Amino acid sequence: MMLPMKQIIFVAVGLLLSFGAVAQNWDYVTGSGEYYYGIGVGETMEEADKAALEDLISSISTSVSSEFTSIDEVTNKNGDVDTKSYARSCINTYSQTSLRNTQKQVVGKEPRITVRRWIKCSEISAIYEDRIAKAKDMIPYAIEAEQNGKLDMALQYYYWAYSLIRSTQNPDRVKMNDKVLMNWIPMQMENILSNVDVRFEGCEDNFVDLLFTYKGKQVSSIDFLYSDGRSDCTGTARDGRGMIEMAPGHTAEYYHITLEYEYKGLARGDSEMNSVLDVVQKRSFPKAEKVISAKDVSAANKVKQEKAAAKNEMVVTASSGADEGVSSTQLVEDNTKYLETFNKVVKAVSAREYKNAQSCFTIDGLDMYNKLISYGSGRVVGVPQPVFYKGAANKVVVRGLQMSFSFSHGTKKTFVEDVVFTFDNDARISNVAFGLGDIAQNAILVKPTGWREDTRELILEFMENYKTAYCLKRIDYIESIFHDNATIITGNVARVTNRSLMSDSRVTDLGKSVITYNKQTKAEYIKNLRRVFCNNEFINIRFTESDVMWLEGEEGEVFSIQIAQDYNSSRYADKGYLFLMVDVTNHDEPLIKVRTWQPDKDPNFGLYGPGHFYDF
Repeated sequence: MMLPMKQIIFVAVGLLLSFGAVAQNWDYVTGSGEYYYGIGVGETMEEADKAALEDLISSISTSVSSEFTSIDEVTNKNGDVDTKSYARSCINTYSQTSLRNTQKQVVGKEPRITVRRWIKCSEISAIYEDRIAKAKDMIPYAIEAEQNGKLDMALQYYYWAYSLIRSTQNPDRVKMNDKVLMNWIPMQMENILSNVDVRFEGCEDNFVDLLFTYKGKQVSSIDFLYSDGRSDCTGTARDGRGMIEMAPGHTAEYYHITLEYEYKGLARGDSEMNSVLDVVQKRSFPKAEKVISAKDVSAANKVKQEKAAAKNEMVVTASSGADEGVSSTQLVEDNTKYLETFNKVVKAVSAREYKNAQSCFTIDGLDMYNKLISYGSGRVVGVPQPVFYKGAANKVVVRGLQMSFSFSHGTKKTFVEDVVFTFDNDARISNVAFGLGDIAQNAILVKPTGWREDTRELILEFMENYKTAYCLKRIDYIESIFHDNATIITGNVARVTNRSLMSDSRVTDLGKSVITYNKQTKAEYIKNLRRVFCNNEFINIRFTESDVMWLEGEEGEVFSIQIAQDYNSSRYADKGYLFLMVDVTNHDEPLIKVRTWQPDKDPNFGLYGPGHFYDF
């Protein structure tokens, strides 16, 4: 269709005016002194844009290097301190994130395109402030984690905050509550590390058992690095118990471990944090190095004798349950037949004569037992202290068995788990699960007031089965506990590239990092989960603090569960918060209505809860 002449003239004039405005705008950008700018030329848009961004970063780095206070002395080939290179490296950590919000102009067409990028000089200070705010947001979490004995999270957040501040223009000027954070944070970390005591508890074959305490109390969770005599390995201690696996034939009088605090692997999902940890020089904390003496042969022999009694003589006795959050009314008084079964399983697992315990299980229980003994290289840790009590549906449950599991493909990794058995009326084990850990367990068994005992046990049993299903890759069970129309939202850390996202109530804004949520159907989630299970040698989930609410306004028995989750697999690791809305009206068939994940508590509303999803 032909346009009328007046419209043609109007469009032509508009285009000319638009082109003139762009040209005039660029002239102002380059001549006003109010902007940093860069120019890139390439055969493709992507190539030209990348070159323009690099030129922009160079411009910013040249300008700010004289004002950049470097905590780390970066030297060039001549041995001179190169502040400009360090400034450029720090500015470069913003290149794929904050600096994506620069203005851009494209001139020409492929195969020769010119891209111009610019940003106001005043914006650079705002970018620094955003990074400082992100660092300050981490400090309360570090303090809370330290108070709860979760030293892994405390050290991670302290060190990440410290590294973020070091990458800013004037790190020595950053204060919080009148404290200079560049001095205060390392002091807090040194205090934590110096108060961690690691003690040798005994060894069996290539496995060395360690006890981790903090200020005299067992550590809730902490990670560490060590060498098995051949390669570098990683380990995790939980509720005070940790283990290292040495290479065959390697013995030592002293064992050396390094407490983890950098957690660089967990930063892979956060491009900003990952870039910062790449750029700033890693700070050494001598107190992170621990030397454990294995010379005390008498102590080692005592442990061996106790383990031998547990394995061969079956004289393990039931604990009182005083420290397990179990009320006296829930304890099983006559536990003789359950104790006999328990000891038979412990003996079989310890001696790796697994078939000797098969008669102790029901058909379903045997399936889970087989998955348990196939979960890496497993072994009993220490002397079991079983507690027998009435679980959900009046079933008998036993806790107090700890096992370590090691995985050797790639970087060797070890975990310690509490193993929970549930018995049927014939004293056969019908279910095997990994415990939640002291903090999460007590939050369910002790914290809620006015709840019936069977309600507490039902929720605890469900969460233990949920955790175990991911660890042992029970895809059929996971599929059965999700409602067909469940709201399932998985998240990954991303950067804000669209300002409109900032107003989305379902997007967590922590500094400039956000969570991009992907809503999935149940079928999509299960399909993706199958792929994750196939691609990973192992998956391990650790829960810490939790908050459980009974949603009394809902029909039936519906619970909201907010719980901190540490996720480890052979290919990926992260830490965050899981939210589940679970309908347990049918106690035998609990159903998850909502499942979400987020990496941090949002500074505005904290954690996602039931109120965010009633309208879904």
